[in-house]
Parts: sequence; C-alpha cells; structure tokens
Amino acid sequence: MDSSSECIELLAEIAIANSPELVTLDEQIALIDKRLEVAGKRIEHTSKKRWTNYLSTDPLRIAANILGGGDVQRNNIAIADLEVKSAELEAYRANLHRRKAEVSSQLREQVLGLVLEYEAAVRQYSLVESQLANHQVQQQIMEIDYRFGNGSTSSYLALIQEEEKLNNQLVHNQSTQLEIVSKIGQITGYKFKNKENL
Repeated sequence: MDSSSECIELLAEIAIANSPELVTLDEQIALIDKRLEVAGKRIEHTSKKRWTNYLSTDPLRIAANILGGGDVQRNNIAIADLEVKSAELEAYRANLHRRKAEVSSQLREQVLGLVLEYEAAVRQYSLVESQLANHQVQQQIMEIDYRFGNGSTSSYLALIQEEEKLNNQLVHNQSTQLEIVSKIGQITGYKFKNKENL
C-alpha cells in the first residue's frame, strides 16, 4: 500500500463500491428513474387520448369540451399535475446524484488521508528501528567500557531505559499502522490478512 495514484484510485473505487450509503443512493435513483418512466408513459398516454374527449353523444359534454371545460380540462390538469410531479422527481434525483458525488469525494479523501497516515507511520517505524539499531551498537560499546571500569552504573542503566523506550515506540508505531490498516479495511471492506497484502 502506497500513495501512488493507482493504489489510491483502487482503494477509493473499492470503498465506493462497498459503501452502504452509495448503494442506498443508487437504489433510490433507480426507483426514481422507474417512477419517471411511468409518469412519462402516463403523460404520453393521456396526451394521445385527448381527442377522444370530443367524441360524445352528450351535447353538454361536447359543449363543455369545446369551451375548455369538461373532460378536456380534466385531462389537461392531469397532464400538468404529472409534469409537476415529474419535475419534482427530477429535482430530487439531481439532489441524490449530488449527494452520491459528495459521498464518493469524501470516501476518496478518507482513503487518501489514511494511506498518507499509514505511510507516515511506516516511516516513523523505520526511523525508530534505525535509532534502536544505533542505540544497540552504542549500548554494546558502553557495556564493554563498563566491564573495563570506564563508565558509571547510572549511565549504563540510562542506556537500558532508552532501549526500552525505543522498543515501546516500535510497538506503538506498529499498533498505529495496524489501526490505520483496520480503518482502511472498514472503509473498503477489504480484509488485509498479513503485511505482504499491504
């Protein structure tokens, strides 16, 4: 795992694909698309059958339709109502698409931040590991000097304490790395089994 664009993009795509919120948004968008399709068919059907309102044997009905009332007006109101509802659904769908883009962007940012945190923790671990190796060499030299009577017990004990401190830092850095990997796993749904998978 590194901060290369390929790695970030892969982890972000996995996180996006496994996001429950995005799955829900996709389901809502699909449902709205179906409702819009049905509304479009109803508008088309109602528009096509408008002329049938003029076919009637009732003279009052024919007069009402010609003067703008009756069945013609009812169909025009129904079409207008369907068009308003369709516009509302389209506005809601646009909001869902905006939210989907927002969540995707947030997931990408989270993945990038966590990968950068992980790399910083790896660098810190390597630094402490290097300090520990240098310290162990210094401790071996001090131990030889101490055996030959050059050096004090307190300075020798201070070196031992420093080694313990560095070992504790290594353990802390390692647990920080595992915690970050766990967070990445939670976001992406990917289970890292061992350090080679990183």
